[in-house]
Amino acid sequence: MAGDSLTDILAKLNVQSSHNEHSQVEETSLQLLENGCTNPGTALRYCLVALIQQDKYNKALSVLDKYSKIDEKYGKQLRLEKLYVYYKLNNQKRFENLYSSIVSDDLDVLLKKAPAQLESLRSILHVRAQYCYKNGLYPESYRLYNYLASNNDAGIDNIVEIASNERVPLTVDADLQIQYPLINQNVDDSYDVMFNDAIVLATQHKFHESIALLEQAYSLAKEGGYEADIHTIELQMAYTLELIGRNDDSKEFLNGLTGKLTPGTPMYILAKNNMLSLNDISKFKDNLNLILKELNYETQNSLNIQNFTSAQWTNLVNNAMFLKLFNNESITSHRSVLSKTLSNYSDIVESVTLEPYKTQAKKLYHAAMRAVSSGVQGSVVGLVLLATQLLVVENQTDNAIRLCEHFFNRSVEINKSLTDELITISYVLFELYKQSGRTHSKVLLLRKTSALFNANELLAVSKSTTNKLQFWRHVAFQSLTLSRAADAKALFKKLMIVPYFKENLLNENILQIMKENDSDVFDSSLVAPLVASVDVEALIAAGVKPLESGSSKVQTRGAAVNRIAKKKLELKKQKRKAAKLKKFLATHDVAAKTADPERWLPLRDRSTYRPKKKQLAKQTQGGAMSKQSEQALDISKKSNKSGNQNSKKKKGNKSKR
Repeated sequence: MAGDSLTDILAKLNVQSSHNEHSQVEETSLQLLENGCTNPGTALRYCLVALIQQDKYNKALSVLDKYSKIDEKYGKQLRLEKLYVYYKLNNQKRFENLYSSIVSDDLDVLLKKAPAQLESLRSILHVRAQYCYKNGLYPESYRLYNYLASNNDAGIDNIVEIASNERVPLTVDADLQIQYPLINQNVDDSYDVMFNDAIVLATQHKFHESIALLEQAYSLAKEGGYEADIHTIELQMAYTLELIGRNDDSKEFLNGLTGKLTPGTPMYILAKNNMLSLNDISKFKDNLNLILKELNYETQNSLNIQNFTSAQWTNLVNNAMFLKLFNNESITSHRSVLSKTLSNYSDIVESVTLEPYKTQAKKLYHAAMRAVSSGVQGSVVGLVLLATQLLVVENQTDNAIRLCEHFFNRSVEINKSLTDELITISYVLFELYKQSGRTHSKVLLLRKTSALFNANELLAVSKSTTNKLQFWRHVAFQSLTLSRAADAKALFKKLMIVPYFKENLLNENILQIMKENDSDVFDSSLVAPLVASVDVEALIAAGVKPLESGSSKVQTRGAAVNRIAKKKLELKKQKRKAAKLKKFLATHDVAAKTADPERWLPLRDRSTYRPKKKQLAKQTQGGAMSKQSEQALDISKKSNKSGNQNSKKKKGNKSKR
């Protein structure tokens, strides 16, 4: 090749070559761009492809910036490569600007077009789907993959690859396939598809079925010798085993992984995080600095979301933030609610580790009340939840309820609709009312939430809609706990209109409630089949306590009586006194009697006073006195006995000589 020109060398080298010639393509392309050539757009494209094949995305971005004039002139030839570079670097601003210049239609309008119209955009849509998954836009990612899989009759995409990609968004939200079913449902002898199906099953809480599929995928990957995929399957196996409580088996997989993986790689960091999550970490006994060093937080932070999905990166950052918080390090406030909450927490309290929880709860309570009074937007809900948790730990349930009720009322006043934050606070209030036995407060909360019901916002299929449907089902069952069967039945009737509710959230218990008449009379025979398989002795042994109503709640000896309970006791005492007085006045005519004129005198000075016999011998002031008592007071009749007493001294007990 030494005698050939640069153009000839570039023509001979295949950009997709597997002979490690991408570096030569890179050097040749850069020389052409530097010295000038007749086709600078083609040279820049070959250079970008060679850099992508070598995973040199930062250098590719610098090349684009350096030759921006060539990019402006030949940009249409480079849009796929540029879009892929922005996706790998997760440069959201540049990606969105470039994608919107290529595709201007909305997603619904775009996917309704004929496949022939989108044939030229197929590669662009592939990159867009990967970008959406990386940044947490799972519904859009799934719909794009679903469209690409349904229009693959010509075999442009490999069936196994498109089937695997189609399942990837479902690993986070399995409910997405309800409205848009999977296209490639049965793909035989592919461990990639089995692996993704196993994660989908774990998302649906079908853990044992998930483990069975992971074992099949593991054996197939081992037969093929795919070492990197074997590590991925082992990590997922360890995570699924942890979800079902088999921590020892999970540790065995993780120990094996950390022994084989290279420290500092994304897979190693994930395995190390999972391993440390199985240990009970104490802020007093454990060295948090050492734990952060084991997590290799600096390397993890440098990898960023380029190497992790949005969900993985969020969990890793959250774990590190909690460790830094209890290590008394400052928390930087970012866009997430948790980072803002923990940052406010560390600013409000002096020392998270050393300051008593009682003091922290008091400070956070007042800070949260002030924040809610100003508004409920942003990270206010995080501060409210943190303060509520501390108040519950310190048995200050009344303040916790007061804070959550304040947030609920302010949210309804400002938003006038059911938000995700309001749903969360409502769940907390239901639980607090249950613990404190506040039946009337629960009734009021049910009335307020029922006024926010909007059937139109429940028809669209989305994650927020799913949360709202589950919340309304919870509200209906809360009405049943108060023997308000008519209200529960009315709410279930409204929910039956929503297709998603009928297909996924409807069960036999709800159907039985719908079949019952409108009376509140409860048929106990309906309970028998529901509790036939319940082991009561096992529940009691596990520490489960029977349900108690608010009126039957008895305080244990020594338990602190709260202020509301004291007020209730005082009201009961006042009612009893009023009832006794009313009963007394009914049998005694107080107005007919004249007042005693001597009522201002002491009792013993009154003319009507008659002393008892036992009191006659006692000296009184201004009262009756016996003669013997009068003589005892006469000083003239007293005998002088002082001289005799002085002369008669008691002799000591002296010894005789």
